[in-house]
Amino acid sequence: MPIDRRRLPAAPCIAVLLLLCAPAATAWGPGGHRITGEIAWRHLTPRTKEAVRALLPEGRWDTLAEASAWADTYAREHPREWRWLDPLHYVNADPRGGAVHAGRDCGCVIGAIEIQADRLRDPTGSRDDRVEALRLVAHFVGDVHQPLHVAHPDGRGGTRVDVRFDGEPMTLHQLWDSGLLERRLRARRRGRGPRWRAHAHALSDAVTAEQRAQWAASRDPNAWASESLLLARAFTFSVGEGDALGDAYYERSIPIVEQRLQQSGVRLAALLNAIFDPAARVP
Repeated sequence: MPIDRRRLPAAPCIAVLLLLCAPAATAWGPGGHRITGEIAWRHLTPRTKEAVRALLPEGRWDTLAEASAWADTYAREHPREWRWLDPLHYVNADPRGGAVHAGRDCGCVIGAIEIQADRLRDPTGSRDDRVEALRLVAHFVGDVHQPLHVAHPDGRGGTRVDVRFDGEPMTLHQLWDSGLLERRLRARRRGRGPRWRAHAHALSDAVTAEQRAQWAASRDPNAWASESLLLARAFTFSVGEGDALGDAYYERSIPIVEQRLQQSGVRLAALLNAIFDPAARVP
């Protein structure tokens, strides 16, 4: 029986402790999601690339990078049709907990990854269903790697903590979604193509064989969310309302942002390879 994407579980977000569901947010911003997709593309097997390419339509969404950003670009431009995605971008966890334990029916990002991966691997699904599933699983793998899409003491992923970063007002959530990464991208020399793509290639090239093997071996979205929970506690919980953040906070935090983008790209690739080329030996 085919999965009805519009009948995803509507239960409250469940983790170690039930908290208030956060408002819709855009993890990493489109640039960060494109970086995840671009890194993933470079770690796909040839057979998986062929299968993914066959699902990507021509035009604006014809790359895995753009497909990864689709849920924060096209879908948010058409809220009436796609509002059902809003609670699937995050999971709420006990900020004091040590791990996240959310089930497939959580109505959150963890269950969404599992459901969309199943839709993608279903050979009886229509092409439209599988295109949509590819876009969503690519996006949600990125989302769960953003620490503030998992936990914060305000119960809203840092959206209620106003800060100033480099003199500009924003929420703590916005800082981690895009502010830190945008500063990094602005520092890159402009070359051919967008800065996010050049940065994605640099991050991909920096992944060691050991890191790739270790990250790709982790296949449980709950484990990915648990990593985000611990990082959120270490790097965001001490930031208070009205704090002015600058160079010191940036230098401490940007390596975490970049590693999470690397991990999400490698893990997305591992997931897609498992779906489309399960017999392949990936170095």
